[in-house]
Amino acid sequence: MLINDYIIKIVLPECNPSAQKVNAIAELPDDISDVLPYLNAIVKGCTYNPDAGTLRFIKEGKAITLHPRKIAIAGLDDETEASQVLNSLKEFINTTYERKGEIEPSYRRGNELKVLDVFKLLPGTNCMRCGEPTCLAFANKLVNQATDVENCIPLHSKEYGKKREGLLKMLDAAGYGRAMI
Repeated sequence: MLINDYIIKIVLPECNPSAQKVNAIAELPDDISDVLPYLNAIVKGCTYNPDAGTLRFIKEGKAITLHPRKIAIAGLDDETEASQVLNSLKEFINTTYERKGEIEPSYRRGNELKVLDVFKLLPGTNCMRCGEPTCLAFANKLVNQATDVENCIPLHSKEYGKKREGLLKMLDAAGYGRAMI
């Protein structure tokens, strides 16, 4: 087991101290750097920076950054949710560490997706067939892994074939793949 315990600290976002959401920082007694390349291999849409020793990803709308001796989580409702998310991460990290003999580590640096870059490759019709009010809202959900590119119906047409191809390449380069569950 890599992570046995942690010390949690709840903080308000520095940029918006009156925010409704809170951030959590979990200080770890042990260094988790060794497991980051294995997590990079299996976590969709993550951004790995081996020089800084960080792995960043979005899970259920929460921005998570793993550092060698701490875990930072943004967008939490309260301390209870922070504990739940941290316990889930602890289990996931420990399971990955135990299975590292079965996983090919990846040192690939993920390309962090930007909402506007994704938006530029969408049809721009604001047709709402994806369930979102605008293509920009859809792009935001796509970047945050709250929807799938397949939900953009116009992208299936021949008219937007080049945009679809470009978007799929961008998603693959960022480690998202097609399914974003």
